[in-house]
Amino acid sequence: YCDYCDRIFPDNAEARKNHIEGANHQNNVKLHYDSYRDPVELLLENSKKSPCRKFNETGYCPFGLSCKYSHVPYGTDFSVVDPHLYLSQNPILLQQRRQIFSREQGGQSSQQRPTPMFKYKLPSGLSLRDLPPSLRPPPPMGYDFSKAAQWG
Repeated sequence: YCDYCDRIFPDNAEARKNHIEGANHQNNVKLHYDSYRDPVELLLENSKKSPCRKFNETGYCPFGLSCKYSHVPYGTDFSVVDPHLYLSQNPILLQQRRQIFSREQGGQSSQQRPTPMFKYKLPSGLSLRDLPPSLRPPPPMGYDFSKAAQWG
C-alpha cells in the first residue's frame, strides 16, 4: 500500500519498483513534502520558471501546484516586491496549498483536482476596457493597499 497515492499494489520488488518510479507517485511525494515547505521559498522557486500559458489565459490551471510552469505573473521581481505582501494579496496560492495539505491529512486521495477558485472570463462582446473599474478583475499583482487609510 502506498500512503502518498492511496493505492494498493502487489507486494513484490518489481511492482514496488514500477510504482515508485511512476510519474504519478513521484508527483504525489513532491506535493506531500512541498506542503511542509515555507510558502515564500516555494514562491521564489516558482517565479524562476517560465510562465504557464493556460493560467495566464484563463486564470486557472488544471495542474494546480503540480504544474511545471509558473503561475506568478511574468517579470515579477521579488527583489523589489515583498514575497510576503504578494502572498497576502494573492490568497489563492496559499489556499491551493491548504487544500492539498488538508486532503492529505484527511486521508482523501490526492488524485482529485481542486475546483477553480477564480476564473475571470468576460462575456463575448465585452472587452476589459468597456467595463467600469468596479467590475474589472483584479490585476495580477493584486491591489496596493500600502497607501490606504487605517480604519478606527
